[in-house]
Amino acid sequence: MATISKLPSPSLPTSTPRTETAQPKAPAPAPRSEARASRAADGFDSAPARSNFVDRPGNTFVARPTGLRPGSPQLNPTEAPAPRPTLSRQPLAREATAQTLKAEATPNLEVKDLSKVTSTVSFDKDVSIDSLKLSMDLAHTYRGDLKVTLTSPSGKTATISDKQGGSADDLKGTFDLSAFKGEKTKGTWTLTVEDTARSDTGTLKNWSLEATGKAEGPVDPKPTPKGPPVVAIFDGGVDYKHSDLDGAMWTNPNEVEGDGIDNDGNGVADDMHGFNVGFNSGDPMKGEGTDHGTHVAGIIAAEDNGQGNTGVAAGKAQVLSVGGLYDGNDLLTNFERSVDYVVGLKDKGANIRAVNASFGDEYKDAASQARWKAAIQKLADADILLVAATANGNGSNMNNVQDFPANVDLPNVITVASMDKNNDKLARFSSHGDKVVELAAVGEDVLSTVPGGRWEKMSGTSMATPRVAATAALMFAENPNLTAAQVRDMLVKTVEVDPDLKGKVSTGGKLDIAAAVAAARAAAATSFAARP
Repeated sequence: MATISKLPSPSLPTSTPRTETAQPKAPAPAPRSEARASRAADGFDSAPARSNFVDRPGNTFVARPTGLRPGSPQLNPTEAPAPRPTLSRQPLAREATAQTLKAEATPNLEVKDLSKVTSTVSFDKDVSIDSLKLSMDLAHTYRGDLKVTLTSPSGKTATISDKQGGSADDLKGTFDLSAFKGEKTKGTWTLTVEDTARSDTGTLKNWSLEATGKAEGPVDPKPTPKGPPVVAIFDGGVDYKHSDLDGAMWTNPNEVEGDGIDNDGNGVADDMHGFNVGFNSGDPMKGEGTDHGTHVAGIIAAEDNGQGNTGVAAGKAQVLSVGGLYDGNDLLTNFERSVDYVVGLKDKGANIRAVNASFGDEYKDAASQARWKAAIQKLADADILLVAATANGNGSNMNNVQDFPANVDLPNVITVASMDKNNDKLARFSSHGDKVVELAAVGEDVLSTVPGGRWEKMSGTSMATPRVAATAALMFAENPNLTAAQVRDMLVKTVEVDPDLKGKVSTGGKLDIAAAVAAARAAAATSFAARP
């Protein structure tokens, strides 16, 4: 989702109209065949005339990419998607073993009248649950006011207490939760405490889960991710030869560059800096939207070298390009395959902590909605944060729009609107929604990298989103032990409240980079101090 100012800029993939969100229409692009015919052989724009892109006039609004080609039919709800190729995985010997897993949290969250609070814990191992015990210390002067529920990574919810206990104090003890028998442990579990009446408050001091069951898993444990945090950019490809980005790119340690062999056995040869999902290749710089993807990358990690812009997480994080999102298959299928790719890399030790999703579209059919949610759940299970852009709808409210991936309600998803260039009000082009958008960040007239060693200004929620993803990367760099759900919660809790955002985003606030990083640092210090 981007606009540019003054300088001409390459076009994004043309999107289908979004009548519900009243998005402005971009000028019609020149025929793609002409652009493709003159594209440089290596996928980069090496011609002086920049002939592999279609120019856009300055100060023209360009909608968030949807990945839908002009004239491409959308699937009807009754139609099955076309078969999609799968990324290969090396077979692993498997065995069933009995295990007991424990996870605990000490949130010390205040429970206020007529309000709801949540706290999360995560398991990184997958056990089929035979028994699950919840231990909880919830101080409250009238526990008959409280409703307490636990939600599993799959979305199943069980009620712990539903306004039971009358005037007795506190909700404390151990609870056997047979409702979760057969559920898988891996992923994020969410405890929700709701105070349904007035005059009595309390504190969720601590809680823990103990799961016992059998795990069918790899004999050899997964390697522990190492190195700086990596943000995967699902978009058009990133110009990894750009002077501001060449040192910021993630490099696959298990591939040999240029040998044409799939050295790491993931189904993609020569994927040195990422993957091209549209062309099923290791060269992310093929296809549409490379200006958009490269611009997003620069906002996150452009090097501090005295040229152009400096990324929010410069020197602290790396970027991985999953390009070709707007080519080949439809957007949803490409997203699913992109998720499989990055989860597979993390399984092999890549320190992928976040995905930047500066794209989206409305999906009204239940089948597509279920596929989006299942793919994002895979990211949650791999402890990967999804940072998603809301639409550019000139003030449209997205609360009742089936907008994907932005409006998925999972603990690892945070959705972003755009502030204006002065960071004092919601940008005129940005959509909003206090039920589906968490916060806003600057996304107007943002200078960043574009292919061919250049820099340009663009505007859109597409530019606000990587600012939040980069902040998350800084937080992971400060405290590698944080989970995706914890970073999301910290980002939400550390916003700077802005009167212009009241009723427009759920927090009523905008990104505060320093406060978010400080919260991650404080959590690391607390964790260290608590060690025996």
